[in-house]
Amino acid sequence: MSEQIIVQLNPDVPPTGSDLGVVNAARKSFGRRSEWENTKDKTVDVFIDGYERVLTNTNFKGVLKDKDKRLLEFLARGMTAGDFEEFLDRVSDEGAWNSGYISNEGGNKEELTKSLWEWRNTPTHDTPFNHSFFSFEIKAPIFVNRHLVKHEYQIMSEYSRRYITDDVEFYQHKYRSKAVDVKQGSGGVHENSCVWQIEVDARNSDSIDTYNRMITDGIAPEQARGHLPQDLMTAWTWSGTLGAFANMCKLRLSPDTQYETRLVAQQVYEELKKQFPVSAPLLVEGVL
Repeated sequence: MSEQIIVQLNPDVPPTGSDLGVVNAARKSFGRRSEWENTKDKTVDVFIDGYERVLTNTNFKGVLKDKDKRLLEFLARGMTAGDFEEFLDRVSDEGAWNSGYISNEGGNKEELTKSLWEWRNTPTHDTPFNHSFFSFEIKAPIFVNRHLVKHEYQIMSEYSRRYITDDVEFYQHKYRSKAVDVKQGSGGVHENSCVWQIEVDARNSDSIDTYNRMITDGIAPEQARGHLPQDLMTAWTWSGTLGAFANMCKLRLSPDTQYETRLVAQQVYEELKKQFPVSAPLLVEGVL
């Protein structure tokens, strides 16, 4: 069930960086820096024992200057805002029709295809987004972990059944129907979902019983664990840069990604947006 899947920030390793940090990493090559739009709000004047003091405003939330937002758009898209709007106009139904890219006879398909490939091959500028860091603690089924571990540049330390033999828990499904479109993975809840869950629960119970008897008989845990199915819940610490996690979210929030994997990606994305309200949506969705 979805409530079994848990994603939380690592309490020992808080997130680092900010949208302004990304901006200044990009400006480093020009020897320049920027500041928050509302810098004056970083401090507050208070009176303590009759004396005026200036203290750091603990509720301060930086607001980016418009020029810095435009810079982040350029870094994430590989295009200036003006170029991006021009591209959208060229390939939109109305814009392409009016500009001659599409006509009743099929239009200039070669030109439209060329525009799409130009957009696809436009290089982004990833480095500035990779100086900021996140660390998560995640609990999910093994099959979800194996789906996510394929992403590069993210460090993963997983709960190991080479050393731990108790706390065996299995994921409880709401079994879904096979999708009409194979790329979608699955459809709605299957009419026999409860029937199949009862049968799977019985098989999982047998697996636990066999596993426990192997452990009691002295079989090495690193071998006995091989008998447990992929529905087994696991936990891991997952760390990486803003850029790495944003790329994971961009891929794993797509509709054709398995539902349980999307649950993890969505919760990670919510945390990225809290720390990077401008950069994260640009990297994941391409919008502000």
